[in-house]
Amino acid sequence: MPEHAAPGCGRAAMLTVAVAAVSGAVLALVLGLLLGRTRRAREGSTTPQALSFAGAAILGFFALFLGFSIAGTWQQLNSARQHTYEESRALTEAYWTAGGLSGADQPVVQERLRSYTRVVIDDEWATMQHGSGSQTAWQAIDRVRAAVDQATVHNQAEASARTDVLRSLSEVNAKRNARLGDLRASVPVLAIGGLLVGAVFVLATPSVIGLTSNPRNLVLMCFVGASVAFGVSMVAVMSGPFSGAVRVQPTAFQLALERYDQIDGDAGASALPPFRP
Repeated sequence: MPEHAAPGCGRAAMLTVAVAAVSGAVLALVLGLLLGRTRRAREGSTTPQALSFAGAAILGFFALFLGFSIAGTWQQLNSARQHTYEESRALTEAYWTAGGLSGADQPVVQERLRSYTRVVIDDEWATMQHGSGSQTAWQAIDRVRAAVDQATVHNQAEASARTDVLRSLSEVNAKRNARLGDLRASVPVLAIGGLLVGAVFVLATPSVIGLTSNPRNLVLMCFVGASVAFGVSMVAVMSGPFSGAVRVQPTAFQLALERYDQIDGDAGASALPPFRP
């Protein structure tokens, strides 16, 4: 599964696709049994030209909406994932530049950045699955900004560091808003409706235009039904960047926490006295 699919989500997505494929095969079988018993199906009275034209038109209709829907959901997933990494990079930059603040303010700002990152992972990610952000996360990022605003400046270096942190926090807020905006991303209703209508047409057309309900043809219809349902289910499991069965995970923010530790380690190493044999 891709990076944005957790193990549990991946199993749920595979189960959804499997159930959809079986359901599609059953639906195609039922349609074949019901419609394949008509006089036209038995006699094959439809002309070959009509068969070719109708089949191509209906298949093209379904393929158009399927391609549009899958491409749209995949683009939404990638865009949402990109926004999480952009926010993570801005947080890391803020943490790094906070190292230039005064001795009393530096640990306060950095700890609040850590707190915000943990809140996003532990609290906000769960609420995002229900289509909203976390009030606790908003309060956490506001506390970071308040700490920077109240930071004392004793020299030009600290003033420059404070300006850089504020600039990074502005970027964090912009990317956070973009991430929360992704919660409302969805495939247009018209595309979903066209996809479902096209799926039914694809399954019903062979029997309507003359496919008889013998065992070989019914098995073929089951294959077609499973394939069509698989495509439709792919749209379903990828729909919703943060709420679908395949969704973006807080990996970017977990990496930010690891980067904080690396920054602290580098700062501690540089603060050690030189080695003297």
